[in-house]
Amino acid sequence: MPFLFRQGVLIGLIATISMDVLTVIAIRLGAIAPLTPNLVGRWFASVLSGHPIQADIAHTAPLRYEMALAIPGHYAIGITLACVYLWITTQLAWPARRADVALGFALSTNGLPWLLMFPAMGYGLLGLHGPAGTRLFTSSLVSHAFYGVGLWVAARVVQPH
Repeated sequence: MPFLFRQGVLIGLIATISMDVLTVIAIRLGAIAPLTPNLVGRWFASVLSGHPIQADIAHTAPLRYEMALAIPGHYAIGITLACVYLWITTQLAWPARRADVALGFALSTNGLPWLLMFPAMGYGLLGLHGPAGTRLFTSSLVSHAFYGVGLWVAARVVQPH
């Protein structure tokens, strides 16, 4: 396994764990109100079954294995994005260890839920029509900022000077 890929896997794992821990804290403080992970797992299942577009994923029949899809899927995306981050920063000779670079990249990844996932789940562009009680746009923005903090910290720990 090439060295940069191994670094990407480790950085992605740390960044995604950071995202999850800080997101749970923000939820408990009432700062954000994201989707429940089971709905994300349900959507992953609908994508895998060839039906990525839903009128409202919450009205799709629940599955016993939603969390079993949500968690590894979420971590696979976090790790993949960290590998992309390292590849981009290497190609552009940008310092992956800088906070502004990590945060900028992480915030740009909001394009995935805002323009793809939320609309496909039936919640409109930017998640503006999410289920009652959620604040999808803000929650995604904050969670992805947490991912950026994790990228920055992990890159500082994992990458040599």
